[in-house]
Amino acid sequence: MDLNTSVLIVSAYGRGYWLASELQRENIPVMLIDVTSKLGVWPPEDVEGPFGFFKPDQLTDSQNERVFAEDAFATLNQGFTMWLPEGPLELKSPLTEYRLQKLGQNKAVLNFLQGGKNAFRHLAGLPKWASENFKKSWILHLAHQWAATTYVPSSRASLSGRALKILNPFLVRQPTRAGQQKAVEWLKSKNVEVHQKTELLDISLKTNNAISGVEIHGERSGHMHVDQIVWMLSSEESYFAAPKIAQRLFPQGALEPEWCWVRYRLKMSPCPERDALPSHLLVLGQVTSPWTHQNLMTLQRTALEDQFDVWIRIPNVQRFNKEYLRIRGEKIMEILRERLPLALPEIQSYPQEFYYTYSQIGPSSFPVFGEGLEARRRKMDFNNVHLESAEIWTNFSWDDQFESQGLIRDSLLKWWKLLQQRKEKEHRD
Repeated sequence: MDLNTSVLIVSAYGRGYWLASELQRENIPVMLIDVTSKLGVWPPEDVEGPFGFFKPDQLTDSQNERVFAEDAFATLNQGFTMWLPEGPLELKSPLTEYRLQKLGQNKAVLNFLQGGKNAFRHLAGLPKWASENFKKSWILHLAHQWAATTYVPSSRASLSGRALKILNPFLVRQPTRAGQQKAVEWLKSKNVEVHQKTELLDISLKTNNAISGVEIHGERSGHMHVDQIVWMLSSEESYFAAPKIAQRLFPQGALEPEWCWVRYRLKMSPCPERDALPSHLLVLGQVTSPWTHQNLMTLQRTALEDQFDVWIRIPNVQRFNKEYLRIRGEKIMEILRERLPLALPEIQSYPQEFYYTYSQIGPSSFPVFGEGLEARRRKMDFNNVHLESAEIWTNFSWDDQFESQGLIRDSLLKWWKLLQQRKEKEHRD
C-alpha cells in the first residue's frame, strides 16, 4: 500500500508532540510515528528524569498546553532547592539573595541568572570571569552543567551551553503511564495521525542527499512517500530501534555518550527530617569536586511516602556493571545516612541497568556526551532530514527543546510556503 505525508516525525518518549501540533495547525500534512516501545520498557520515572520544569519567562499557549497535557505538575513554593554542606539553599525564599551572598556568589552572577544574557549584554565577559573566579560564581556553572547534554568540568561550565533558569518558578510531577498516554490522546485531539505500533524498516532515496520515502509495517504498512522527515532519535537510539535506517542516516555509527544518568529507589523511615524534605532536592557535596557520581545527587519524592528516587551521573561504560552500581549505591547511602541519620535510608532497588541487559532496555534516555563532538552530533547528509534529540539539545530542559523544535517549525513553514507558491505558479502556467 502506498502512503503519503508531507512531514513524517519519528518520535520517542513524547518528543516532538508540540512540533507536530504546530505543523498540523498550519495545515501541513503530518504523521508521527512513536517508537518508544522499540526502546525497551522503562518505568515512567526513568522517562521523566531528574530535572523537573523551570517555567520559562515566556511560554506560548500551545507550549503551555503541551507541558500540562500529561500528569499534573506541582509548583514548589521554595523553588529549586539545593542541600549544600553549609545547609539548604532555597531559590524562592526571602533569604535567597542573602544566602547566596553569604556563600560568596557575586552580585553580577545573580543578576545574570535572574535576567539572562539578553537582559545583561554588558555582562558579555561574565562567563570568562566566572571561569577564572569559580568560588564566586559556582552557581552559574551549576546552572549550565546540571542538566547539560555535554559534560564539561565544573570550572569551565559557564563557557559553553546554556544556563537553566534556576531562579524561575520550579515545578515537578510524579509521572505515570496513564499520563504518558494522555499526551498521545492530546496530540490526536489536534488531528495529528499518531502511530505507536508501527515499525520502521527502510528508506528510499530521491537523490544521494534526499529521502523520498520510508518503508513501514504495523498499524499501516507499505511505502510512505515523504517530503520532509524530523528524526527525533539519537544515533544510538536509531541503531537500537531501526538499525537498517540508522546505517543510512548515521553511517559513522552510533555516537556513544561519555556519561549517563541512572536512578536508584530508596526507602526511608518516618522521622521529622525525612518529612521536611521537599519534593525535589539537589544534594551537592564538595562544590570544588567533580559534579558526578554521589557528589551531585537529585533526591525526589515518589507517590509513596516512604520511597524516594536518587539520580546520579556515572560513566556510560559502567551502566551495566552490577558491582560498580552496587558500590555507588553504598556511597550514596553513606552520604544520606550522615545527613539523614534518623531516616535510616536503605536501597530498595538499583537502576534498571542492574537487572536488565543492553539488548533489553537499550540506550539511556539521559545521555551526556563528551566535549569536541558538536560537528558529528549535528552531521546529517540528507537535506530533507531534521535531527532533534539529546545529540542536538544543549540541555534536557523543556525550554531548550521548545526552542529547538521552534527552529525546525520555522524552517518547515518556510519550505511549505515556497512549495505552495511553486505549485500555484505551475498551475497558472
